Amino acid sequence: MLAVTFDGSYEGFLCVVYAHYYEGVEPLSIQSEENYQTTLDAVEFFVATDYQKAKRVQKAICDKISIDADKNLVYAYMAESNGFMDMFRYVLLGFKVGREVDSHLQKDYVLGVHKRARYVGHEAHLLSGFCRFAETKQGVFYCDISPVNNVLPILAEHFQDRLMNQAWIIHDKKRHMAAVYDGNNYVIADVPKNVSFEYADREEQIQKLWGAFFKSVTIKERINKSLQRNNLPLHFRKHMTEFKD
Repeated sequence: MLAVTFDGSYEGFLCVVYAHYYEGVEPLSIQSEENYQTTLDAVEFFVATDYQKAKRVQKAICDKISIDADKNLVYAYMAESNGFMDMFRYVLLGFKVGREVDSHLQKDYVLGVHKRARYVGHEAHLLSGFCRFAETKQGVFYCDISPVNNVLPILAEHFQDRLMNQAWIIHDKKRHMAAVYDGNNYVIADVPKNVSFEYADREEQIQKLWGAFFKSVTIKERINKSLQRNNLPLHFRKHMTEFKD
């Protein structure tokens, strides 16, 4: 059995699936090359990323399983916790039973994919409402986040539709990545750890006014901290104007 490694990209994972079907690769474990941990009973086997092979596998998932299954896999891939073996087994089962794969919740790996996909989707949904953009001196609107999961691609798609005429940057400080939109298209790229942006002169006043409004509408007697934590995770707040001193 093999300890399969790949470059950590989603396309790389799809190439692992391709290698199983067309090259007879039988993984004992699947890990990104960066996070590989050796095991005594397995030999490391690296699967190179080939985008044509990845496209073939993704098309097969959509055609032979379902578009929902493809979305589940993409979202599960974005999860912070490593679930590559769950995803691999999910795909293999899907090619056997088709769109019924999502009804096999008695199987731990199907449930694992669903849980990760839901967690990612839920965090992305919350952040789509809690992202706070600030105007920079360059006229670009900037937002910083530190999500548990890698939801930056989902947020980029969301705000491309809703802020389509405005250049913006969404900066994932936890992963040192940013989605940069120029008014037409966006790209996701690595950014330096110490990158900073200078805000427009009026931005500080706007943030003070927003903070004052937030405090003025708060009814102290009806504050429910437990409910707040459920609807607004604490790690979101350090990036939100309302909670800055």
